Amino acid sequence: MLKGFYQYPLYVQWTFALVLFTGGVALLSPLFLNAYGLIILPFIAPLLNLITVPLFRLIGYYKYLNPYVISTEQSDKTYDLHNIFTFDYLVNFTWADRGKTVQKTLLLHYFKALETIIGRIGRDELSPNVLIVGHSYFFSSRTAEKLGFTVKKAGVFWVFNSCIQFIELSYLYAFSQGKWTFPEFWKVKRAEIHGHELVKKKTTIQELITRLENR
Repeated sequence: MLKGFYQYPLYVQWTFALVLFTGGVALLSPLFLNAYGLIILPFIAPLLNLITVPLFRLIGYYKYLNPYVISTEQSDKTYDLHNIFTFDYLVNFTWADRGKTVQKTLLLHYFKALETIIGRIGRDELSPNVLIVGHSYFFSSRTAEKLGFTVKKAGVFWVFNSCIQFIELSYLYAFSQGKWTFPEFWKVKRAEIHGHELVKKKTTIQELITRLENR
């Protein structure tokens, strides 16, 4: 139903985003006025993400490096990378894509996001001293370290955030695996690298992109 949504005229996107956001807030806000509001937050979180993604993209809070990787901070000091949410899964994938197609697509576009950052550094649009950071529970530490990233345990905030988001993380992970499986969402890792170190891995990243595109 949402396939190709971002190709619609902007006025259509804005209308849809505002109706979805205001309607969603009107329906969900009464739940937070009750004493149990915080308790049921993990169950509401997927809905909150669903109703906010289109608007947050349009106002520029979510900055898309490509259709599958987003960022909320893009400065000369820090450049963060995040997974997409349910809304963008609905836009980009069909049910038939679940499993290997989703895995390949997400991995390919993470590498393409890194290639984009390298390009911006090369064009002097971004400082080579920028710290590129990503948090996740599923990326391969071996692959990240091969690309020069330092991998360590995420801070308390990111572990808490992952626990709050566990329902959405679980069904999106199952979709990417092509079967129901429970992710270790509490084992969040932080991977980071400075821009000048990432630039040194340009050839390796491009080789990985080519390999995935030809698979």
